[in-house]
Amino acid sequence: MTMSEMWPLLRPLSRRLALLGWASSAAGMTAGLALAIASGTRLSPMMSTMQLVAMVSMAVAVVSFVTAASLQPRPRVSDAGPPESPEPGGLPDTVQSFLLGSVALLAGAVVFALAGFLLRSGPSVQSVAFCQVFFLGAAASGFTFMLFSKVSPHRGRN
Repeated sequence: MTMSEMWPLLRPLSRRLALLGWASSAAGMTAGLALAIASGTRLSPMMSTMQLVAMVSMAVAVVSFVTAASLQPRPRVSDAGPPESPEPGGLPDTVQSFLLGSVALLAGAVVFALAGFLLRSGPSVQSVAFCQVFFLGAAASGFTFMLFSKVSPHRGRN
């Protein structure tokens, strides 16, 4: 089952909130990457604004994804129809890939955080910005998994 097949199964409000989450994730990642690439050892006022944009975008993305997932009910067994998922985990590969992507991006955030803490001077602006970028990507991917796992067909347990 592809995303284009699952998209119509989402409630309209959940769709709008998911779009807001993806847009704010993209804005936050862009701001974080700009901060990581363009900032020096100290933050200029413009770079401080970029840091604020990245942090606000992360908060908006998390809130919108959590709200979208909580508003989306699981289909009843009779509504879901026959199970179409032959995968061992019970979810389509498309949905499972979001979970794998989330774990990989979260590992990247942990690596940058550890690297920042191992520096003598402490975490740099760049390591914090890269942590934000990886964490935002992990959150977007994880919450997308959460949202689509509610509407994807599950294999019944005996």
